[in-house]
Amino acid sequence: GAPALVFAFAVLPVFLLAPLAGVVADRFDRRRIMIAADLLRVAPALGLVAAAVLREAWLAYLCVALLSALAAFFQPVTAAVVPNLVPPHEVSLAQAAISSVWGTMLFVGAAVGGLVTGALGIETSFVVNAATFLMSALLVARIRRPLRTGPVIAPAGVLAHLDEVWRFARQRKIIRALMTTKAGVGVGNGIVGLLPVYALERFDAGPAGIGVLLAARGLGALVGPYLGRALARDQGRRQLVVIGLSIVAYALAYAALPWAGGMAVASLCVATAHLGGGAQWVLSTHGLQVTTPDAVRGRVMSLDFGLATLAIGVSSLGAGAAAEAVGLVAASYLMAAAALVYGAAWLVWTRDLWAGERDPFAPPVAAGTPAEAPG
Repeated sequence: GAPALVFAFAVLPVFLLAPLAGVVADRFDRRRIMIAADLLRVAPALGLVAAAVLREAWLAYLCVALLSALAAFFQPVTAAVVPNLVPPHEVSLAQAAISSVWGTMLFVGAAVGGLVTGALGIETSFVVNAATFLMSALLVARIRRPLRTGPVIAPAGVLAHLDEVWRFARQRKIIRALMTTKAGVGVGNGIVGLLPVYALERFDAGPAGIGVLLAARGLGALVGPYLGRALARDQGRRQLVVIGLSIVAYALAYAALPWAGGMAVASLCVATAHLGGGAQWVLSTHGLQVTTPDAVRGRVMSLDFGLATLAIGVSSLGAGAAAEAVGLVAASYLMAAAALVYGAAWLVWTRDLWAGERDPFAPPVAAGTPAEAPG
């Protein structure tokens, strides 16, 4: 349906631009990249006003795709610079705070956006959204600490830079494991695009019901990062177990959604699912932050973000097609089953990391000693 299509337009461009965005993040001034991405997003954000006034769906899709494409140059850089801005022992807390902001945006922003739209019109809400990018650019410009500690990569082709990251990942299984974990939630995330259908058709709750389910999603994403950090305790082996179990929890919570008899239980299912999703996202990001040198961190974070959004986008399209072909309930079960299988398989694949004696987040062993198996 249309919600799933919009969701796909919002995430697929990130995957396409992730390789280039990562090279840019490691090659050029990161502060300027973030400021430029913010300022450039003002135009498509205001373009949504024109799309609403002219009632042109294609223009809305184009603006959403452009916003997504520019986010590919902003979001991964944010994750890459955190270790350069806070002491090592505060990296996980800082990343949890950053991740929870996204949940706050959904939890509070859904309500505020609804109030603004209801009182002043949807065009005004789009203008307010555009203004937030200007504010973000101003805040980034005020950061005084350096956003890079490693060397700037030498000029070379995109493929050459990606090959360097590939060789780096091949040497350490922990990097590959962390870069593939977000896809576990991503493959089941298509069900998020079906939440409006649940609110409107399953529970007959109207537009307010959509807001409630999205707010529940935001609440889970707000609390999940802190819950995940508390459970992991910054311990590498424990962190990997929590990551895998978070994917499983996400899947089981969404598998229970079709059984919900009303909005209250449905909201509980959604919030619980995104407790797991939020925990998994922040813990895998933190893992990459502490295991990746600054010189390649921009490329690693961009590829990680790109793989996650590819899984989300494909899942979104798949969920929409499945809902039309086999119905809402069956499509939901398919999405939940995909995430459950992925989470269980990931835990099995990484067992040598989380069940071993050596901290998987520790630096590679020195030359002349047994190295970590490629796995």
